[in-house]
Amino acid sequence: MQVLRIIFVHVLSALSAAVVYVFGIGYDGYIPYFLISVLLFIFYLIFAAPVQYFLNRNPKRFNAKYLLIYIFFSFLVWLFFAFITDPKNTLNFLMGYEIYLFSVSFSVIFWIWDSVFLQNIGRVAA
Repeated sequence: MQVLRIIFVHVLSALSAAVVYVFGIGYDGYIPYFLISVLLFIFYLIFAAPVQYFLNRNPKRFNAKYLLIYIFFSFLVWLFFAFITDPKNTLNFLMGYEIYLFSVSFSVIFWIWDSVFLQNIGRVAA
């Protein structure tokens, strides 16, 4: 049951983040939205799941420290992909607002869904 909740959090996060991304860069149409959702789902599974697993060892709903951790790792992932895709323009990428907008918004989205569906689930004080 916990695995289904984790997958549900990742699916909701990917769909929500895709909406933010599509509006943030001005894409039109359903196909880019679908492809972006699938890619974001994969990225959330690869990069956010380990952090989520680590933080869920001591679960707390809507913990600001967890949000800051998610933002930090999101920024690192965006920076990594900026460097991998175009190392010469990484500095220009850092000067743009997109890396900060997407790092923070994708982290907040994931943090909210994680807090709602996973944090303190099934842990009742004895």
